Parts: sequence; structure tokens; C-alpha cells
Amino acid sequence: MFKKKLVKQEMRQSISRVGHCIDNGPTEGFWGIIKAEMYQMYEITDESSLRFTIKDYIRFYSEERPQDRYCCKTPLEVRQEALKSDIPVEYPIPENKRIKKYKEKWCA
Repeated sequence: MFKKKLVKQEMRQSISRVGHCIDNGPTEGFWGIIKAEMYQMYEITDESSLRFTIKDYIRFYSEERPQDRYCCKTPLEVRQEALKSDIPVEYPIPENKRIKKYKEKWCA
């Protein structure tokens, strides 16, 4: 049923081979960071405190948390610099060895 709806809408399902869902990597990595750091910063007692905590942590992550990949700048600082510049600074994405290994094994 789902596959038929995709075909009808001329859409292509975004999944990789069974057991190799590399598509979710960035999101899963972000949620891993949230779980590792967020629970140390907040006291979560119920659903509403969890919702507040997630929302506030995402704000903290974007506006206050310096990141090595941005030379100790926050994502917001990098975004603001890019908007003010004609030629924004490029911050290279470090090679992900797991993705490279996956592609070597599964991609032609």
C-alpha cells in the first residue's frame, strides 16, 4: 500500500539496504549528543519537563555550545558570519570512516 502511494506520487523511498540505515546517521548522531549531554544539564520529571528540556537544549546547542568542527564557534555564529559575507568560510566535514566503509562494501 505505501509503496503504491509512492509510485503514484512519482516518489522514491529513501532507505538503504536492510540493516544498513545510513540515511539516519546525522540525526541519530545528534540525538546521541542530546542524550549524552542533555540529561546532565536538566532535571526531567515528566513529559512537559522533557519537552522543555529538548527545546532548550536545541537552543543551547545552536546558540551557546562551541564546536570543534567550527573552530570553537557556535552554529549560530557560523550562520551569522556566512550571512554577512560574500564568500563564507568553509568548514570541511571530517571524513566518516563508518560511511566510507559502508560505501566500499555496498556501493558499486
